[in-house]
Amino acid sequence: MNFLINLFKQSSIGSILFFLVLSAGPTVLWLIFCLWLDKKQPEPKYQIFKTFFAGGIITLPLLIIAGFLTVLIKNVLVAGLFNILIISFLIDGVVEEFAKYIVLRVAIVRFQYLDELKDGMIYGMVLGLGFAFVENVLYGLSVGVTTGTSLVLIRGFSTTLLHFLTGGIIGFFIVKTLVSSRKYKYFNYFGFLIAVLIHGSYNLVTRLGFTWQIIFPVLALFLTYLYIFSNLKLAHPLNAKE
Repeated sequence: MNFLINLFKQSSIGSILFFLVLSAGPTVLWLIFCLWLDKKQPEPKYQIFKTFFAGGIITLPLLIIAGFLTVLIKNVLVAGLFNILIISFLIDGVVEEFAKYIVLRVAIVRFQYLDELKDGMIYGMVLGLGFAFVENVLYGLSVGVTTGTSLVLIRGFSTTLLHFLTGGIIGFFIVKTLVSSRKYKYFNYFGFLIAVLIHGSYNLVTRLGFTWQIIFPVLALFLTYLYIFSNLKLAHPLNAKE
């Protein structure tokens, strides 16, 4: 918490506004794409805003928790591959994706406009964008304008997209569980696990400085969304069990 307070104290209003605008660029781009996917039966705009706002709100406590756990792991474990694996999968993957899962699992069942299987994916995507937007601003402020400009732009088309897509996976599988027969009752956990593995493998690859190995999390995302969109084409009304 002290880190975040000091970060804002040391940052000028100009730099905060700069990174807000810079982070907003890619975020708006992915949001437009998300709303395009939902153009046939669009969700209420205020509900989209509330979901985006919720994603941004959970960022601060999550970064505090993740930062504390990262320092703890680095102090307890000898630096090396195992250290990176723990941070990438258990801290980045589990902590961040679990927060998305909890927010979506609690909120989605309360949405009165939830009338399509696709809606879970849409709300998950929007929640992920809210999280990534605030996270990018904080990352930019932590390194300053010179380094932060390129960092935020790169993250806007990589990490932001990752949060966007993993959020969509979690949201889809939650709604799939809610509206399907008992054989799908554990699908929400399955979606959470997929998101964790994709998130963790992406962070592992980037931390180790690998290049072509990025194809593995990308392929996993492709196959997962191939399954999701094939389900959306065959989706029943939400008041009908599969």
